[in-house]
Amino acid sequence: MTGDVPDDGTNDGGAGPSPGSRRRLAAGVVLLGALLALGGCTSVFGPGSVQSGALAEDPGSPYDWTDDADGYIEVNKNNFTSVYAVGNRTTGSREAGENFTMGLYTRDALGTDQPVDPIALQFQYENGTVLRYQKTDDGNANLVMLKDGETVDVPDSKLAVSKSRRRTTVRLPTNETGKLAFTTPKNGKQVATPTFVEGSYEMVLPEGARVGLPVLAQVQPTRTSAERIDGNVHVRWDSVSRARSVLVRYYLQRDLFLFGGLVALMLVLGTGGALYYYLQIRETVKRREEVGLDIDIEDDDGRDPPPGMG
Repeated sequence: MTGDVPDDGTNDGGAGPSPGSRRRLAAGVVLLGALLALGGCTSVFGPGSVQSGALAEDPGSPYDWTDDADGYIEVNKNNFTSVYAVGNRTTGSREAGENFTMGLYTRDALGTDQPVDPIALQFQYENGTVLRYQKTDDGNANLVMLKDGETVDVPDSKLAVSKSRRRTTVRLPTNETGKLAFTTPKNGKQVATPTFVEGSYEMVLPEGARVGLPVLAQVQPTRTSAERIDGNVHVRWDSVSRARSVLVRYYLQRDLFLFGGLVALMLVLGTGGALYYYLQIRETVKRREEVGLDIDIEDDDGRDPPPGMG
């Protein structure tokens, strides 16, 4: 005959994990998810592959290959286009005997590097010949060369794109010359991008955008100039060699009317509130005077104090 085993909390009778074990397991899952998010992973299996169809998208308007700036950015409503002189790049590989590359990334709110998903990727040689992706019937894309009005298929390895946990790596066909262009989505009235190349930068803002009012706008690093050309403000930096990124937060002209109306409303409300409290204080003083609370009262019966006591 076997005696009863005392219940010490460890014998669950085969009913599964105890509530405490389940809580610890749930906490572990939450912690793992947080670590993955902080580490920059977009999924348990990594950030995923580059969509070749997106590389062949239309940028909306032709890239401006003629600008003299080492980094040239045009800001649109929902995206911005960038054209970089690859000879001045700060990321990727430049070593002879290896694949010449350029690394593209952005930074999230926590300052963690994240790979960029480029759209409409193109490359222009120094002689004007352009490499770009062209969509195929199956939704993918092939690399083609545009030269003298003709389109010629070329190996995808000339402008191959791959993505890791922190970088999107573009294999370049040249090392010291040529320009790389691509389009990046954006949200709101702000553009922030790492300085992928050294040298001069120029950013063209949308029509009607302004950066003149510091309360509503921000430009980092300090701009060299900002002038309006054909309705668009061009922000320029002669050199960004000491800056890790370029940031421009702008406002539209109509925002000035909204901002001015808000300031006027606050002034009216503030003035009205001050006047209201002033009138309330006057009314309180008047009532005190009416009930005699503010009338000076003499000693007892009003007689002068005894001699020597005054």
